[in-house]
Amino acid sequence: MSGWFSRFKSGLKPWVPARLLDFYHQFREPLRLPDRSEVVLFAPPDTLPDYEPRQDVSLAGEQNGSHAPVTLIATVYNEAHTVARWLDSVLEQSRLPDEIVIADGGSTDGTLDVLQRYAEVASVPLRVISAPGANIARGRNLAIAAAAHEIIACSDCGSLLNANWLEMLTLPFVLDPEISVSAGYYDVLETNTLSRLAKHFFGVDLEKIDPREFLPSGRSLAFRKRIWEDAGGYPEWLTDAGEDTLFDLRLKAQPARWAFVPMARVAWYAPDTLGKLVKTYFRYARGDGETGISADLYWYKVVELLRIWPRRLGLLGLGLALLVLWPLFGALYFGGWLLWGGGHLWRANRSRTAMLGRRFYPYTVLLEIVGTVQALAFTLGVLSRGRVREREIAFYQARLREILKQHSGRRGLIVYPPTHDWSFMFQRPHQMARALARRGWLYFYCTRNGRTDAVFGFRRVEPGLYLAHVPEETFRILEQPVVYLGAAWNISWLPYFRTPQVVYDHYDDLEVSGARLEDHLRLLQDADIVVVTARRLLKAVRPHREDALLIPNGVDYAFIQAARPQEGDTPPADLLPILELGRSVVGYSGALAEWFDYDLLERAARRYSEFSFVLIGVDYDGSLARSGVLDLPNVAYLGMKEYSALFSYVWRFDVAVIPFKVNEITLATSPVKLFEYMACRKPVVATDLPECRPYDGVFLAKDVPQFLDYLTEAMRMRNDDTYLKRVEETAQANTWDSRVRVLEERLSRPGQG
Repeated sequence: MSGWFSRFKSGLKPWVPARLLDFYHQFREPLRLPDRSEVVLFAPPDTLPDYEPRQDVSLAGEQNGSHAPVTLIATVYNEAHTVARWLDSVLEQSRLPDEIVIADGGSTDGTLDVLQRYAEVASVPLRVISAPGANIARGRNLAIAAAAHEIIACSDCGSLLNANWLEMLTLPFVLDPEISVSAGYYDVLETNTLSRLAKHFFGVDLEKIDPREFLPSGRSLAFRKRIWEDAGGYPEWLTDAGEDTLFDLRLKAQPARWAFVPMARVAWYAPDTLGKLVKTYFRYARGDGETGISADLYWYKVVELLRIWPRRLGLLGLGLALLVLWPLFGALYFGGWLLWGGGHLWRANRSRTAMLGRRFYPYTVLLEIVGTVQALAFTLGVLSRGRVREREIAFYQARLREILKQHSGRRGLIVYPPTHDWSFMFQRPHQMARALARRGWLYFYCTRNGRTDAVFGFRRVEPGLYLAHVPEETFRILEQPVVYLGAAWNISWLPYFRTPQVVYDHYDDLEVSGARLEDHLRLLQDADIVVVTARRLLKAVRPHREDALLIPNGVDYAFIQAARPQEGDTPPADLLPILELGRSVVGYSGALAEWFDYDLLERAARRYSEFSFVLIGVDYDGSLARSGVLDLPNVAYLGMKEYSALFSYVWRFDVAVIPFKVNEITLATSPVKLFEYMACRKPVVATDLPECRPYDGVFLAKDVPQFLDYLTEAMRMRNDDTYLKRVEETAQANTWDSRVRVLEERLSRPGQG
């Protein structure tokens, strides 16, 4: 059946209009963001008793009234009838906020008058920010930016706060300084039968919650300002809903510690008329359609509509035909249909009707109305994504202009389209970015958030260096930027820049980068500057570009020296047990992939059982796990380390190694780790890689026996000051700063913002 259906779809595809196919793919494409959060339950022992990790808050009174300063923010727009009630619940809190900041979207119903009266008598500072036309996301961002304190608590004026809401919501920040987000809970207030049903729609049964998956509403949430910045703030480009969920998912993508606090409760007034219910569901579903959130769920609703309504319309058409041709049969048909439908409706709604205490309530009809509205609204959201993207681009372009103003004295402007995540395997692209930023360039390092990054918008990581995860069109406002391409497949980015100066850094063999040959050749022809990292690559490109620059990899010598362990420093916890064995340490740091010679490592480990062999880095392609070397008792794998922590390991090696196979890939490889080892004053034993030959102090082995013998020689030289000085001088002569100076000599046209 599946094969038949696949053939049917393939045969049908050429007959489907391209725009309809594009719409289908957009509809079905879900928003996927990783969840890197760790959620701790802060609750009494009898709440979700099986959940771990948790912290008991029944002893919260023992904190002796200590608390972290907090700003409470909210947004309002024509809420004169509810804002006073909300403010009363705020000012009756067992723990008052240290300030209240409210963003007003241009109220005309007297809301501002109410706020002014409360500001005059409130026991805490209350500020109102005027933001006519601002949506909820924009209002929240303005209020948070204006907040005086690092911890932000969010609520909205359509809620009532439990008396201990703020105390419980902010308690995790006191009990655990590592907490970045605190998620509260909410109840739905019942005012009539419909709002009681709305509680079923919008409410969440606490006993069925998995705290790890719970996404808090903006009416009961607290977080540190820092993680709000990392998540890119609330998404202002959405029409008027969906900002809470998208912001939550972006918060979840950050590697952060969360608190779930079910005792921090607000009460929310659910829709109490059919019109309000439909409007609320329409707004939420359209927001989901604009972002792609829960796309599979909405597709299911569309399929259900397509399944049910054609059948109903067909039966209706049959009945109308009978009514016209044979009125008696038509009347009997409709009468029987109504009797059957009424009986079915009664049976389907019996249990829900009893729960509501009513004789009858058409709950299933309400469900169909809601489902239909959701499907239609999500569809409209998908159709509006073009306009939403335009607003997103405008939002980030405004932010880009702000950054340019802050760096008016820059030496030039560089944009690096994405190749490697910033926080994954710190390599040449990262180091060139840092070195150029240190020398006065404003550098935008773009990331796809492919492996470890969770960047949304622009994020400053060092002076003059910003990570960027924005639509490509954002950069169209730049005049004459330097566009630094680290892979030929990023040639597709070039149309988004006006009169760019293009640098093509060909630092990987095409077999490694996966780039297309035609893109590579086009860049060799059209790029303003072509750079290569290895002599073999230089020889290959010279027929196309006589002026290609050879700029090998380098080292951040100053950074590594600053990371040198001082006397009395404790080694990293996972390295300490190895050091305590008292063996000499042979270490490797870098990618573990098919080009790593595991057989050579195994031979070395078996011959030198008195050495500990330590591997640090990512198992890039699973080859380490398959190799079997980890079964050896003197081989240890410590995983990948952040660049900031890496050298606390490397400094403690006795000898460092580069045991690469010599093949088509490594013949063109300039190992970054070579100079990093040397900056740590380590003897280096490597296989006979061409790019290691020019440098003094490297033990280059032409075969396995020589590699093994060199390990003994390197161990002997590890305390030879004369040799180690030569090694260190080699590192000092090959810094990244010296590398970028060569590039700068060719950059004759710095970018203008």
